[in-house]
Amino acid sequence: MREATFRKTGEGTGKSLDLDHFDDYYWHLVLWHKSECKVLGAYRAGNTAEILAKHGISGLYTSTLFRYDERIFRKLGPALELGRSFVRPEYQRQYAPLLLLWKGIARLIAMRPEIPVLFGAVSISNDYNKTSREIIYRFFEARMQDELAGLVEPRSPFRPPLLRRWDYRSMCQALRDLDELAQPITDVEADGKGLPILLRQYAKVGGKLVGFNVDRKFSNVLDGLMVVDLRQTDPAVLERYMGREAATRFRELHAVAR
Repeated sequence: MREATFRKTGEGTGKSLDLDHFDDYYWHLVLWHKSECKVLGAYRAGNTAEILAKHGISGLYTSTLFRYDERIFRKLGPALELGRSFVRPEYQRQYAPLLLLWKGIARLIAMRPEIPVLFGAVSISNDYNKTSREIIYRFFEARMQDELAGLVEPRSPFRPPLLRRWDYRSMCQALRDLDELAQPITDVEADGKGLPILLRQYAKVGGKLVGFNVDRKFSNVLDGLMVVDLRQTDPAVLERYMGREAATRFRELHAVAR
C-alpha cells in the first residue's frame, strides 16, 4: 500500500514493496477504517534517543539523506523522527485522514511528553514540475537562517539551473508567506494544484526547513528536512491536535507560558 500510494505521485522505491530495515525498529502509526476494515494511511516514527543509543546516527532514516554533525542532536534534545507518511489515493482529497494521523502523532507525544521536537523529510514529489520545485526551494532557501541548517549537509544536493537562479531568488524573497508562495505554484502547475499539503501542515505547527536533498533511491524526489519545536507551537494549534488537558501537561512540563 505504501509503495503503490507513493508511485501515484511520482515517488516510490520502484520495487514491489516499500520495506527497509528501518521498519524493523521504528514505530508505525496506522490509520484504520473500522467499518471498511482497511488501512487509510500511516506514519513511521522513531524516538531518536533510543535509536541513537542502539544504532548510532546511521540508525536514523534521515541519515541516508543528510550528513549530520553530531552536535545537532544535542541541540535538538529528545526528538521524534517522522517519515514515510501516506494516505490512500481515494482519501487524499479529504482533510480528515491527515488530521487524524497528526492527532495520532500528538497522542504519541502526550504519552511521551519529554519529547518536544519533531523532525523528518517532507517530499516535494515529481508530480510538481521543475519550475514549481525550484520556486519552493528558493522560497525556503532564502529563509533557512536557523542555526541547525549549519549542522546538516545534503548527501545529494539539489542543483537548480544557474541561468534562472537570480530571477527566482529575487521573486521568492519578495513572497511573504506560504499563502503568497502557493499562487505562483498554482499558476505554473497544469492541474492548478497548490503547495504540498505536508509543507502546509508542518508550517502550521511552526516547522522550519533546515536543508534540502534529492533522494536518488526514491524516484529523485526533492526532500526538505523539517524541524518542529512543539514548545514554540501556538497553544491553540497544539490543543487542537493534542487535546487541552494533554497540551496543558506538555506546556507545564516544559515550562511554556500559555
